[in-house]
Amino acid sequence: MGSKGKKKGSPEDILETLGDFTSKENWDKFFTLRGDSFEWYAEWPNLRDPLLSLLKTVPLPLQLLVPGCGNSRLSEHLYDAGHTAITNIDFSKVVISDMLRRNVRDRPLMRWRIMDMTAMQFEDESFGAVIDKGGLDALMEPELGPKLGNQYLSEVKRVLKPGGKFVCLTLAESHVLNLLFSKFRLGWKMSVDAIPLKSSGKPSLQTFMVVVEKELSTLVHQITSLLHNSSLHCNSKQVSGLHEALQNENQIREKYSSGSNLLYSVEDLQEELTKLSQGRRLQLTLGGQGYSTFSYRAVILDAEEQASPFTYHCGVFIVPKTRAREWLFYSEEGQWMVVRSSEAARLIMVYLDASHSDTSMEEIQKDLSPLVTQLAPAENENGAKIPFMMASEGIKERNIIHKSEALLKDEQSPTKLVSETGRKKNNASSKSRKSGSQRHSIGASSQLTVYHGYVASSYHTGIISGFTLISSYMENVASSGKMVKAVIIGLGAGLLSMFLHGCIPFLEIETVELDPMIVDIARDYFSFVEDKRLKVHVADGIQFVREIDSSGAPQIHGKSNDPSNTESALNASSTVSHAGVKVTKVDIIIVDVDSSDPSSGLTCPAPDFLDESFLETVKDKLSEDGLFVVNLVSRSQAIKDMALSKMKKVFSHLFCLQLDEDVNEVHFALKSESCIEDSCFSEASLKLHKLLEFKHPEIGQNIINATKKIRHLK
Repeated sequence: MGSKGKKKGSPEDILETLGDFTSKENWDKFFTLRGDSFEWYAEWPNLRDPLLSLLKTVPLPLQLLVPGCGNSRLSEHLYDAGHTAITNIDFSKVVISDMLRRNVRDRPLMRWRIMDMTAMQFEDESFGAVIDKGGLDALMEPELGPKLGNQYLSEVKRVLKPGGKFVCLTLAESHVLNLLFSKFRLGWKMSVDAIPLKSSGKPSLQTFMVVVEKELSTLVHQITSLLHNSSLHCNSKQVSGLHEALQNENQIREKYSSGSNLLYSVEDLQEELTKLSQGRRLQLTLGGQGYSTFSYRAVILDAEEQASPFTYHCGVFIVPKTRAREWLFYSEEGQWMVVRSSEAARLIMVYLDASHSDTSMEEIQKDLSPLVTQLAPAENENGAKIPFMMASEGIKERNIIHKSEALLKDEQSPTKLVSETGRKKNNASSKSRKSGSQRHSIGASSQLTVYHGYVASSYHTGIISGFTLISSYMENVASSGKMVKAVIIGLGAGLLSMFLHGCIPFLEIETVELDPMIVDIARDYFSFVEDKRLKVHVADGIQFVREIDSSGAPQIHGKSNDPSNTESALNASSTVSHAGVKVTKVDIIIVDVDSSDPSSGLTCPAPDFLDESFLETVKDKLSEDGLFVVNLVSRSQAIKDMALSKMKKVFSHLFCLQLDEDVNEVHFALKSESCIEDSCFSEASLKLHKLLEFKHPEIGQNIINATKKIRHLK
């Protein structure tokens, strides 16, 4: 910022003459009364080297803007140094007229415009650099607060090109720094340096150069301090104030950058959100006291560019409390999948919690509407309404026929729920206990039974279709009068075990279930029945497989019908059965167990069942022609690839069946080094069809059709 004054006038004289720095009339009067240029702050000899060095780092072609130019010679010096594409603005008509007359002949390419720096009339991203010499300081009248300075810096951010730089020459007063630091916190790199001054006998106010670089991101960078004691010639109060402001701001920035789960406020992001930024993801809090009835946690996601136009410019997706921990809504990868499905250029995902429990969705939407409107991109020229979408809460109507509490408890911590994934160091120490069990009979529930002649689900069909891979072996076993031995980890309702038991008469099935309550439910409500060929074991599935012994296997103790016997047996071996049996090497091992953590991205199986150590155990316990089957459920391609890579390390031949209608993939692994040729699949599937006894022919055809979709992963 330049000002007119007598060549020997001091800054104090100028301050007294000017009065209010924000008044256009005062500046017009000031420039009319004052004669020659007066350089406020540093002189060109002090600025030349740092400014010209800095401008060399700005991408070409370089368009320079000097806001609040006054009658300073800064622009003239920059022009003479080779930077001719300079636009100068000032809201004083007097000074712009004077400067135009002074430079029109000698510097014809330089532009001069009467313009308010807090409301510029330029297009977005017009300039590669903005050089401010005292302009921000002049706007920041302590009595008026930061309003004008805030408006000005918003304009600077708007007109700067990506990679462009804002150079602010300032006295670094605390109220100026507070605004400057906070305004350029997200997506900007910042450094602070001191402009060298001629040494004098007494301390004086020193000019500092704050440089801010525009990034297309929301990263938070530490402010780089280039200050050296040798370059500081100002009073100690000015120095200590600057150092304190830098330290405090960098502490704030450290908190912002320390984790991806930081929640921003709308005030932090208001300007950043006026434009779409492809691939940007921000978490923030919405509403609260004085703004809305409720407060909300939200995630804003700006979609990547797509070939076809977006259906919605901005949309809101509400996630109910019951589903907030699901991977699809909890993880970044899952959230981006929701964005792609929504067809919205910007999606605002809003997460409900316990505070919203007794509120209708109509009230929630009414409360949210003004909050999300301010988050919509400014490009919404047509003023289209923001649609509200919502994840289903799942089952809308429930009839409770069985209720229990804390089915599984860790021995060392009676209140901690445990599952397959809760077991790490001491598998044998876990106990299963029934607690608080209640049963409610309703209507005809006691009169109905489950029919096991149909395959319960498409993925069960997929699992059975994989038996094609060992159909020749199964045929040989059956023709010799022997039995094919299978272990199924994960009972559920017992539907898969019962169907296999009914359609493969030469199959012996050992089903393993960690939770005794599940076994009771399968028996009581899903018609699960055991016999000589079908046994259920209340046991840890991983431990059960480890205890299969190629030489004849250990005795499996206990009877789960007796609670006391169940407890003692678990203490002894972590496995319980209804009758003592010996488990030898098996021909088929099927893993179909859910993960206990819905946010992990792996719905099925529990991660422990994909550990390399367990996979090695499975391979060791399978017969030479054995088959390993895993029901894999995940929406994340990265997680599915990881699971596949682990299996590839152990098994030579892998096969996969992708089910069309859901997210299930069934993976098959053969122990044998040799495997069925692709050309033999049709013959092998027919062979399997003949081995199976179906009560309904269409089921056999469904299995045959599924075998055609099995891919050999080479």
